[in-house]
Amino acid sequence: MQFSRSYFILLLFLGLNYHCASADRALKTGLWQRFEISIENSSWQGNPFDIILEATFVSPSGRNLHHLGFYAGENTWKIYFMPDEKGKWTYQTQSDDEDLNGKSGKFTCIHSNLDAPLICDGKQWRLKNGKGDFPVIWNPAYPDGTHWGYRANSVSDQDIEAALDFAEQVVGARLLGIGELLIAPYDWAKDWPQSAVPYVKGKEGDEFFLPFWDNLNERMDAARDRNMGAYIMLYSDDALTPDNFGITPHSEKELRFLRYVIARLACYPHILWDTGIDIGEYRNNDWINWFAEWFTEHDAWKHPVSSRSGGGSGGIMPEKGSYYSLGGASLPSRTELLNYLSETKVPIAQTDHWRPFISRGNWNLKKLRIATWRCGLTGAQALFPDFNQGIIQFDQLEQGAREIGIATNFFKNELRSDLLELAPHDELLVSHGQVILSASPGKEYVVYDEEGVGFGIDFSGTKKTFRSEWYNPRSGEKIPNGKIAGGKIQSFTAPPEGSDWVLHVYLQ
Repeated sequence: MQFSRSYFILLLFLGLNYHCASADRALKTGLWQRFEISIENSSWQGNPFDIILEATFVSPSGRNLHHLGFYAGENTWKIYFMPDEKGKWTYQTQSDDEDLNGKSGKFTCIHSNLDAPLICDGKQWRLKNGKGDFPVIWNPAYPDGTHWGYRANSVSDQDIEAALDFAEQVVGARLLGIGELLIAPYDWAKDWPQSAVPYVKGKEGDEFFLPFWDNLNERMDAARDRNMGAYIMLYSDDALTPDNFGITPHSEKELRFLRYVIARLACYPHILWDTGIDIGEYRNNDWINWFAEWFTEHDAWKHPVSSRSGGGSGGIMPEKGSYYSLGGASLPSRTELLNYLSETKVPIAQTDHWRPFISRGNWNLKKLRIATWRCGLTGAQALFPDFNQGIIQFDQLEQGAREIGIATNFFKNELRSDLLELAPHDELLVSHGQVILSASPGKEYVVYDEEGVGFGIDFSGTKKTFRSEWYNPRSGEKIPNGKIAGGKIQSFTAPPEGSDWVLHVYLQ
């Protein structure tokens, strides 16, 4: 069979167009997703983790964002970037290494269905360009009960995939907390596998274990696609204090670590940065302030940054911290939570792990349920329930997770007004026990009756008529409670079953 010259020209044309279309598709990235630059460089010398690579990205509106790159192994450097505007982006790299310098390109950011980043808005958490948020931090458990199970395995492991689904669908978590990022297999962590720690064993501070970071990015990608992110606490204490590995304040090793953390993890929409456990034992207040300033300067997206204080943490809230990271082992009272709220100008995160399977804090499922509702109704303070330490009792884990998820679902899906509009208004209560109330007066009221003893609400400041229903914090069941007339005090008696109940009152 013979083919004409025109036929071959047509095939060439179609082939070229297919190639260009494929290239165009490859250069489209969804809003809040990850755009990747990869550059080969075989001429490097010294420690590859010390070669500085940065790119300047120019947004469709003309903003400049600067983001660090990192050594990814096999003579390859990468930059992970998160576009935050739809439209055409351009970029150019800068590096002292000639093979990495001056690389340029462009891509298009298109719509995605992802939630916008978690940000600080006054004293409350909010999704950027969106509504108020109640961030729950969750440490995913692994079926074999190992504390390091989640952080050691890839998303190709079905159990990791299931753990992510559980965090999203059951808990309603916004952030995943896997403990301190810098762990080495020594002392209490001596049995941890290489795959669970960020450095090559024996080369802490100098050589990163790349499979750990690659797996972490895979899990972060999977979490992002489920509208979750991570609470990143950098350092541990005692025998695993960073100083014990030569990672001392402002040292070359510390800067190497911080640069790598930013380069690998800042490209996700929901990130909280934090310093370390009992940070006051090995870092002074000047360093804490420097830490917050450094992350603010080098994080192109200015994710919230803080340093845990309170409890036994020591240290301070950094002067340029964007949220208040609070330690404390025990269930905080409503009064304590209100005091935190009144004393700060930024959102609060209760970042101490509240763990029911160890003795610290004497936690149980009911206390965690109460803590969740107290925090949610006191400025939506983030909290960290952690069922992943001690001997895990999976039946209790599942029950506790469901009850936390009932609360997160309420604040996300049941409120008629925005969470940002609700504020504590206990002065409107005529109470006979442990009862708290947050409201947008004249519009919506949410009451948590911790003992189910009944209470009254003073509606004398409004003449409106409302609907009401009981919400079971143990099952999520809703029980209609009829219409409520304003203009006077109304009394309420909780349903008989169970101990604690939520009353939801809202305009028809």
